[in-house]
Amino acid sequence: MPVIEFKPDGTIVRANALFLAATGYALKDIEGKHHRIFLKADEAAKPEYRDFWATLAAGTAKSGQFERVTKGGSTIWLEASYTPVQDAHGKTVSVIKFAQDITEARKTALADAAKLDAIDRSMAVIEFKPDGTILGANPAFLAVMGYTEGEIVGQHHRVFVSPEETRTAEYASFWKDLASGKVKSGQFHRLAKGGKTVWLEANYNPVFDLDGRVERVVKFATDITEKVESARNTEIALKQVREAERVREELNRTLEEMSTPVMPIWDGILLLPLIGVVDSTRTDHAVTKTLERINETRSKVFLLDISGVPAVDTAVANQLLKITKATQLMGCETVISGLSPAIARTMVELGVEVGQVRTTATLRDAFAIALRKTNAQAAAAAQA
Repeated sequence: MPVIEFKPDGTIVRANALFLAATGYALKDIEGKHHRIFLKADEAAKPEYRDFWATLAAGTAKSGQFERVTKGGSTIWLEASYTPVQDAHGKTVSVIKFAQDITEARKTALADAAKLDAIDRSMAVIEFKPDGTILGANPAFLAVMGYTEGEIVGQHHRVFVSPEETRTAEYASFWKDLASGKVKSGQFHRLAKGGKTVWLEANYNPVFDLDGRVERVVKFATDITEKVESARNTEIALKQVREAERVREELNRTLEEMSTPVMPIWDGILLLPLIGVVDSTRTDHAVTKTLERINETRSKVFLLDISGVPAVDTAVANQLLKITKATQLMGCETVISGLSPAIARTMVELGVEVGQVRTTATLRDAFAIALRKTNAQAAAAAQA
């Protein structure tokens, strides 16, 4: 690790070779100088910077991500901890900094976060409790429905539905099905603020906790009001609506039966969120569907999210590996996300051979890996 030692006032005492390589200095360039040589002038002049060293001298450690400047003037980011060293009387005699260069990782994370933010801006998203109580919504959803977040948080989903529909058995069953873990998707008639009619193409997706219980429902939606209202004026549009309804019902039946929606979430990236119990029958369906989608889309990265799988035993683990091996034969790299500490420990204790399968704790981390891979492939193709 890059390591550097200071006096309590910030004067540099020594640094190891890794720290010097990261910052571009030789030891003779920095020995005896103050830590502020690694900062931009305006940052070094702030009162917060003086307080930073006063706090360290008082014996309080500091850690986090810090922006620093190399000898050549370029910016680097360090994940670092500043640790005061005290003598037998409790007086701080030096400060040792342990660091890690995270510059490239931070650049990549910022780029990926921008892409994720673009998705968030382009789709209307709202979250509910399993009973339909609203937890929050993104600006795109609020813009479509005409509400502020404060007006709807804590309210029930029925604020978007006509009073007549909320009294039907179908509406009661809708939320019972979601609370039991069933996915709902299709075209939905909703009411915006003031009673304005809105049509949404939407997916209601139950999200499970580690015990397999639904802890919330996330809805992704697109405003299709203009398209639906225009289509209703012609016979062709009516046929399209009927066909869309038939496809929707067929899709709902498939999702309820299998809970294995293989979907493209980015150019060259497929996602399969597994929900509930995994057995050989479900795995065979998942393999078939996944390979078909890989062949159709020519995707190069397949994300297998198991955050919705409540428990893993030897059979389940081997079934998951069966899916990854099949995708690899199609030239598609698999990343398994949602791997909780409990599941990871179980797989180790069971002696499951995971081979070269890549795993991450969260779907966001897996998506970041997929973006880097697809970006690298695109760059290589461009150079070729």
